[in-house]
Amino acid sequence: MYNCSGCHAHGGGGIGPALMDDEWTYGSSPANIYTSIAEGRPNGMPSYGGHIPDYQIWELTTYVRALGGFESRVQVSARPDAMMPRRAE
Repeated sequence: MYNCSGCHAHGGGGIGPALMDDEWTYGSSPANIYTSIAEGRPNGMPSYGGHIPDYQIWELTTYVRALGGFESRVQVSARPDAMMPRRAE
């Protein structure tokens, strides 16, 4: 874990915004959640874009959406396969 639980607590409910409801300050779409993780948000959410690989940010996005009831907890990716980053050959 990347210290998410320090603010969001185990399961998504801590001193940071709750992740287990349907009220999201910056939006609940995969793109909005990805941006929150990658670029951070004012007043507390740090940027993890340079510390977490892109594919893991998308996996975290799916996990966070599942906490809020937006996605199945067994879903693998928040992005369609065509949009997934590809390794250089």
